[in-house]
Amino acid sequence: MKLLIKTNIYTTITTVLLFAMGIFIVYEVILLKLDREVDEQLLFAKEKIVKGLNDGISSNDFLSNIGQKIYVKKVDKQTVFDNKFIEYIEKNPNDASSNGSITQRELLFQTDVKGTIYEVTVCSSLTEGKKIGDYIAVVVLIFLVISVIILFLLNRLISAFIWSPFYDTLTKIKTWNIKKNEVLNFKDTDIDEFYLLNDTVKDLTHQIQSDYHNLKEFTENVSHEAQTPLSIISTKLELLMQEENYNEKQHKLLVQIYNATQRMHKLNEGLILLTRIENKQFVETNTIELTQAIDEKLEVLEDFIEAKQIVIEKQYNKKITKDVNPILLTILLNNLFINAIKYNLEESGKIKITVDDNSFSVENTSYVDKINRQFLFDRFNKNSISGSLGLGLSLIKKIVDFYNWQVTYSHKDGIHKFKIYM
Repeated sequence: MKLLIKTNIYTTITTVLLFAMGIFIVYEVILLKLDREVDEQLLFAKEKIVKGLNDGISSNDFLSNIGQKIYVKKVDKQTVFDNKFIEYIEKNPNDASSNGSITQRELLFQTDVKGTIYEVTVCSSLTEGKKIGDYIAVVVLIFLVISVIILFLLNRLISAFIWSPFYDTLTKIKTWNIKKNEVLNFKDTDIDEFYLLNDTVKDLTHQIQSDYHNLKEFTENVSHEAQTPLSIISTKLELLMQEENYNEKQHKLLVQIYNATQRMHKLNEGLILLTRIENKQFVETNTIELTQAIDEKLEVLEDFIEAKQIVIEKQYNKKITKDVNPILLTILLNNLFINAIKYNLEESGKIKITVDDNSFSVENTSYVDKINRQFLFDRFNKNSISGSLGLGLSLIKKIVDFYNWQVTYSHKDGIHKFKIYM
């Protein structure tokens, strides 16, 4: 979920809750004010009634002019000495507007007039006041809905305008290519945080470009300069090993030096290749049919396969055509098949190659136990295979990741299986 959408949701929810609380408070304040107004009217009616009774005016002469329902009766003994307010709902089937009920508030009091005790009940309706409160609440609610919609739309427009430099920065970062040596120019902004972000990204991309070119230059230097002396050393050692004026111990030392040099030579080539893959230097692609590439690679390795008397089983269920770099595909297939041949059984070994829809697998028998999946593709992890540089499987993983493919490994009944989903 986008930050702006999430912010708008939280803002809208907060606004609705605040408005709802405001409506409730306003409604309650209105009802409280109406109750107080009605109470004042009832107390004013009480004063007029008491004055009229003290003046000797008959209740039939003045009670009809007060405007409320009034009930007066004589009692033998005064039991109520204070104003008693009572609120209740009275049924009124003739009034359809209030659903057949009326909310009444009455004042009950007793007064002594010239030795005679009168009990008086004055009633006043609250229905009209509550209707006014309901109308006000509905108006405020409608205002709330309209305000929330307007605020939500305005917030989106304002946020989109304010955050436009940020999204401009994101777009340019996504399309930035380190190989083009281009300088990022961001949209001008007067927001300090966005200005700081753009300034930081500029410095960071500049540093990344510098590191990339330094690494690329280093890789090229190693590729051209380191290989030459290693080749010279290997050649000279081969010439020395052909001499016959060495004893057995000296000859053994020369062989060990030669093997170490060859190992360093292969290690150097592997590390250079890994670096080139990580730097995405293999951008050229050709349309290649996978089964044809597999057959060609098996033909190249035919002598090694026959030397170990390995039986090859091919099961081509589908033809897969991919736009890939020929060098990378060759390296991928070469590492898969070399591992399958090198660590296979000395006798009666088998290799099964299966090509399915958008995937292919290589299965082989082996004298090696199950490989620990946790460190399977780690660089320089030998996986208990003697003499391994630890780069073959790492190269496979790098190439697979380069094309956003997937590689899986499984082991069952002495069979190692690598499957690549393309």
